Amino acid sequence: MGGCAPLRYRVQPPMGWLYLSGTACSHPWGGSTAAECAGMLGAPAHGWNPMRIALSLLLAAVCGAALPAHAQDCHDARAAAEEAYVGRADHVLPDRLGYSRDTAASVCRRWPARPELTLLATPVWRDGGDNDSRDGDVEVMVIDSDTLAPRAWTVLPGALDSDAIFFDGMQLDTARYQLAPGTLAFGLRVQRRNGSGPNPFSEEQLQLLALQAGALRVLGAPIVVRRFQAEWDTRCAGESTEVSRTVAVAPPGRNGLADLVLRERRVSTRSWMDGEDCHDQDTPVDGERRVLRYDGRQYTVPAALQPL
Repeated sequence: MGGCAPLRYRVQPPMGWLYLSGTACSHPWGGSTAAECAGMLGAPAHGWNPMRIALSLLLAAVCGAALPAHAQDCHDARAAAEEAYVGRADHVLPDRLGYSRDTAASVCRRWPARPELTLLATPVWRDGGDNDSRDGDVEVMVIDSDTLAPRAWTVLPGALDSDAIFFDGMQLDTARYQLAPGTLAFGLRVQRRNGSGPNPFSEEQLQLLALQAGALRVLGAPIVVRRFQAEWDTRCAGESTEVSRTVAVAPPGRNGLADLVLRERRVSTRSWMDGEDCHDQDTPVDGERRVLRYDGRQYTVPAALQPL
């Protein structure tokens, strides 16, 4: 099964609305497996009580420490990326005029299901623009864990294109997306947000890839697995909506790969001042259940589930 319930922590005034969101395979403190383990152990899904947050972090740390060493081995993504690019053959992700790789923002992870392989993703930015408005791709490589030699690779064009909503980080998702007996997928999660105080917006998208016959294949458009947007007075009063989706692998489907089952949960929050105190009220709603089917080439992702 791929994906677990999201973890959400909200800190209320005097700091205002600060949302730190994560999912089974990515979380704000940088340890994807730890977050997955904490979620499975029942870390709290809502609230800002410091003791609850501390307990969640403790669970995450304990879970991460208990994992096999090979699942945690890619510690220096920048060094791994630079060595992989220097040692690659000329036909492997050749340099492109007008683009610059940002190896300082690379992410990597040894693949727990195949520890002889390591997953590596690197932003590649089109020259020009600034942090708030620039275009970019992601180069994804599967490399040998010992030699760092590339085994397979692909480019996700436009994955980091930014205008008012800009790139805010990415993680590799190694939940067990077993789509067929010989096909195990992994994911790349990309976070994006805007810079508005009164109208904050953020989202996280998941794109699945699979290593098949020595080639790295993109299995469909990115899926938005979390979206938060709000309108408030920057002190307390306002309204927000957060939508989160989990992704699970169904029994084998048509055209060779299993269906993907998406379950949605939506939380609407209203906040108001009462004297000197800020109050809020959450209204959770279980949303739609959707099934994404493989058409023989890719999973068909409706426009409503794709990034803005």
